[in-house]
Amino acid sequence: MSRVQLAELVDVNPQTVGALERGDHFPSLDLAFRICDVFDLPVEAVFSRTPFTPLSTELYRKSATKQGDDDDVAINPVG
Repeated sequence: MSRVQLAELVDVNPQTVGALERGDHFPSLDLAFRICDVFDLPVEAVFSRTPFTPLSTELYRKSATKQGDDDDVAINPVG
């Protein structure tokens, strides 16, 4: 979903969405609920007083854990 699309759905300017993404602006409670309604999520899943861990970090951590399992089979490409 683009910034423009989200902005239209929650009735704000696209620059406001950009400012929210960068952390330059904090939404009102009403805007927070409107954003959560778009994504069908509870407000706690989207907004927090503590920073969220980047999704890439979470995905990498899960991937590294899976690679360390005893059930893994090493595949060596023939070059």
